[in-house]
Amino acid sequence: MHWISTIKRLFALNLLLVPLGFSVLPDIKTSAEPILVPDLNFPMIRLPIEYESHRSTKRIDLAEGQEYNLIDARGPGCIRHFWITTTVPDELEIEITCDGTEKPQIKMGMHRFFGVLLGKDPYRIESAPIKLLPKNGYNSYFPIPFQSSCRIVLRNTGKGKASVWSMVNWQQYDNKITLTPYRFHALFTEEKTAEALGTTLVGAISGKGFIAGMFHAILRKDYRDMIWHTGGDTWLFDGETNPHVMRGIGSEDVFGHSFGVYNDMSQWSGCPHAVGENADCSEVVAYRFFGPDPILFRSSLVLRFGTRANDVESVLYFYKEMESEAPKTDTPDTWTLSGPFDCITFDDFERTEFPEKPESQWPEEWNWGGRTLTPVRINPEHTWVDFTRWFRRDANGNTGTQPVKASAYAETVITSKTARKVILRFGFDDWMKIWLNDKPVSTLRHDNGFAVSEVPVTLDAGENRLCLKLSNFDNVEWRCWAFSCVIRNAK
Repeated sequence: MHWISTIKRLFALNLLLVPLGFSVLPDIKTSAEPILVPDLNFPMIRLPIEYESHRSTKRIDLAEGQEYNLIDARGPGCIRHFWITTTVPDELEIEITCDGTEKPQIKMGMHRFFGVLLGKDPYRIESAPIKLLPKNGYNSYFPIPFQSSCRIVLRNTGKGKASVWSMVNWQQYDNKITLTPYRFHALFTEEKTAEALGTTLVGAISGKGFIAGMFHAILRKDYRDMIWHTGGDTWLFDGETNPHVMRGIGSEDVFGHSFGVYNDMSQWSGCPHAVGENADCSEVVAYRFFGPDPILFRSSLVLRFGTRANDVESVLYFYKEMESEAPKTDTPDTWTLSGPFDCITFDDFERTEFPEKPESQWPEEWNWGGRTLTPVRINPEHTWVDFTRWFRRDANGNTGTQPVKASAYAETVITSKTARKVILRFGFDDWMKIWLNDKPVSTLRHDNGFAVSEVPVTLDAGENRLCLKLSNFDNVEWRCWAFSCVIRNAK
């Protein structure tokens, strides 16, 4: 904590020099204002430099169904570290509630919160926010700020007695201080067994915040390709307000590994558990924490990983402003997808395919890439439609990829009470062609990567058929094949 004393000395020196016309801290208005410093691991969280140190220490035997509070503190404050050891870590549930909200920000199996997945016994974890030490030493260094209260509960969900020891270190601040609006959340998801040619939803978040990190685990059942050939991660941001995307190459690459996932750990990325290597790898748990490079979202985020027919589990850690939610937007509720079609040149893209006709004239099924396909009716996620979920390559090849040099169609119906002028806002990359009520409206080309285009149209009173065609190529967003659609009234 030498940096705290250094800052205090600088402020003391500043007070001496100001009467002489000098200042070593010219950007600070007054020393009476609270001094905030960024958390060492997650700098988006800024906390007061002055505080009282507290610790809550407990030892208890929990009967079946019994619960107890690791801590029930009053704020403003912040949990800086908590440690738990127990005889039955896989039978305890952890619940964290800040500021008296009706729904806890975290509620899951304790071992899952600490990254012990796939039903395994505890294994060593060495990262910045999560440390699992020998003999069941569970440690969390995630900052957990709270304005009025924080309650951490352990609950015995097993059949027998659970012996628990715990210590919670926390800071209490001056009552006049208003803390950061970000509150800590964690979400556990699983899919058993996942789709052979699909994606698994790691998280769909509404509101404003940032991703702090994640664990991702795969138990191999599909031996047609390597365990990590899943197509990687797709991040779809802020569809309501400012659509943009991030895409990964492969599931192992997101965790900083190369050509496989191996038992190795560092502060921000690593693999605490793996069985076998390369083509023989049968199960893996990897983590990635975004300390120095937090992933921000301002209205919403959808995160998916590509899948093969394996069991997958994930834990997503994020901070979110408590009262924030995605704004209501006018976006179609459902879309009908059809394709894909070969598309190498722009002349190929301009070629007429059957989805441009009324749906009553479509075939019931068609063949592409050795697969028999039919129309797919889907609901968008925070305005996003992701073709990759539905149009993957044949099951015998590299099932982690998706079609490239291809195009596909999406169709929906927009109902309007009156005839009116609107703006159709699309976020996408590559090429898009748009029809409204079977009439061509616009052809757009985003050859330099993902961008947003606005297209003015006039809706008829009643039902309006909107159809679009989107291509997919290698690009800076690594074959991202998704679009966002929002309907706005024209000014």
